[in-house]
Parts: sequence; structure tokens; C-alpha cells
Amino acid sequence: MKKINHLEVILKISERCNLNCSYCYVFNMGSEIALNSAPVISNTTITTLKSFLEKIAEEANPDTIQIDLHGGEPLMLKKERFIHLCETLRSGHYKNAELRLALQTNATLIDDEWINIFEKFNVTVSISIDGPKHINDKYRLDHKGRSSYEATLNGYKSLCSAAARGILPFPSVLSVIDPDSDGKELFKHLYHDMQCRNFDFLLPDCNYENPTNTEGVQRFLSDICDAWFEQNDPNCDVRILTSHLTKLAGTSRYIALGITPQNDMYKAVAITVTSTGDIYVDDTLRSTLSDLFVPIGNISDSTYDQIANNRHMRELIKIESSLPDDCQECIWKTICAGGRPINRYSKDNAFNNKTIYCDANTTWSKCCIPRRTGYK
Repeated sequence: MKKINHLEVILKISERCNLNCSYCYVFNMGSEIALNSAPVISNTTITTLKSFLEKIAEEANPDTIQIDLHGGEPLMLKKERFIHLCETLRSGHYKNAELRLALQTNATLIDDEWINIFEKFNVTVSISIDGPKHINDKYRLDHKGRSSYEATLNGYKSLCSAAARGILPFPSVLSVIDPDSDGKELFKHLYHDMQCRNFDFLLPDCNYENPTNTEGVQRFLSDICDAWFEQNDPNCDVRILTSHLTKLAGTSRYIALGITPQNDMYKAVAITVTSTGDIYVDDTLRSTLSDLFVPIGNISDSTYDQIANNRHMRELIKIESSLPDDCQECIWKTICAGGRPINRYSKDNAFNNKTIYCDANTTWSKCCIPRRTGYK
């Protein structure tokens, strides 16, 4: 069996959330999978997951296994069970693989006890916030329509305080792009106001059936690119930019799942595991209601070979590794590979479309080159 370099498991430890973000692909884009799942992961599923990962390690011998503790809001899982989860996974025997635990959270529930748990089990934390209050609160409100900004910022400050004491790494920040916002204003807020040095921007999970203001996204990306180069701080990593520049430089081994195209030099596999142990492919595809996003197995009885050779997994890999018809002659095809599947979807052509962000990607790619090389 061919070795894989990296296995990433998006683990739904909580299928509920204390916020009601309007753009959320889990709850607000037509899928009811989360609401029909167990609210939180059980102790039985946790034990089964450890055995599943040990089996995968024997079969595929990955260099790294990354568990993305995800939701919903993962910190809605009670602390006692969260501790049990971490203890169980850390006690596994994964052959030569390094086990990484990562958490994506809205940070509103973080307190000192959570900080201690993250430290004890070496959990890397990233928070979700979309910018200053007037931008963040356009989409990221609770179920009563109240702001989440202050609570998220307080959680972020607690993590930064712990990092300053050497307890945790400084948290990274993940923001969903608002096409109507000012990219430079958002960069300023994250870099100067929040003192963040590791952040990323997500393209909205939109497609031909659920369009958005792509010209606004184009402008936003160009503004972010300009602001980053103008700041000229080698310690500031904006992943959507650094990964793009790495591909422009011709590096083939660098893979950022969901951002850069796959290649034969580095084999990375990602699966989604629900609170009940069902296995799915790319988590964002649930919002397309595509036939691809159906269970392809369960951790209780699936092998790596069964997962890798499942019809839906093979179809997704084909989509990710094959260019849409519209992209065959494009000079940027080795950089974006047609875009993320979620942004290529339409009912008529499925995923055989260029990304809806094609113009945005090409425009800011052209913006990157003179800034990176010095050529005008």
C-alpha cells in the first residue's frame, strides 16, 4: 500500500454551536447532517477513534496525523469529556506518526481551565473572528442576535496572555472574507490592534448555485496583499498569501489542504468524522448537497484501503487533480488547479467549472509577482 505523508481528520466533537453565523456551511446552507447527529462525541466513539487511527497508522504509515477538533463549537463539549478525548488519543500507538491536536474555536467559552487543558495536552488553538466589531457582527451573532465580538476578543486575549507566559503558542486567527469590507482595515485590525502574527483568510464557501460579490473578493485580496507587503514583517504569516507565493515559486512539496493543489511529491488525505463516527470527504461539500457528501464508512469498521478506494473519495481526488474544461489553457492552472471544489460547483456541471473566484485569483496573483520579485 502506498505510504501517505499526512492524514488530517476533521473531528466533529460537538455538532452544536452557541453562535449562529449566517454563512456557516454546517447549519445555514441547507444541510441537516449536524442537527441529525449526536450533539457531542461519546466516550465509546472516542475509544473507537483511537483504534481506528492506530489501524490507519499500521496500514498507511503517515508521518503526521492531525486531529482538527471541530464543530459546531468544539468547546461546547464538557471539559471532563474533552480531557478524556485528549488522554485517549495521546495514549495511542501510531507507529512513526506524530499526533497533532488542533482546535478551531470561536473562543467565547475560553477560561483559565480551558487554558490549562490546552497546555496539558499540547492543543494548538486557532480562533475565528472576522475583523473589528462592525465587520465581525455582520455575520457572527449568537442565536439571540447578539454580538460575539467582545467574548471572542476576550478569549483571544486569554490565549495571548498564556502565550506570553510561555504556556501556549500564540493563537492563529481565521477570518472569512467579507466582499464588502476593506482588506487593509482588516489587516490593520489583526496585525496592529490584535497583535496577531499568524492569520488566514477564507474565501466564502460560495459557488454557482450560491454566488457572492466576487469583485469585492478580488479587491479584498489585492488590499490584503498590498498591506502585507507594505508591513514587510518576516514574522507575519498570512497563509493564503504565503501558500500562494510558495506555489508561484515552484515548490512542489508544500501542501496546504484546501488551498494548494495536491501533487505526487506529498500525499495528504483529509476525512471528516462526525460525532457518531461516520466518515465523510471534504467537510465544506455538505453545503453543495452533492452526492459526494454521503457517508463513506464508519470508524468502527473501516480500513484505510476501504476509505481510499471508496467511489466518493476517488471521485473527489479526481476532481481535485483534474482541471475543469475552462482551465485547460490557463497560465495559472498549476497555481490554483481550478480552485477549491466547493467554489466550482453547479447543478448542471457538478465540479467541472472554474472557480467563481477565477478573476479574483488571477488579479491578485499578478499583484503578488511584482511585489515579490521587484519587477514592475
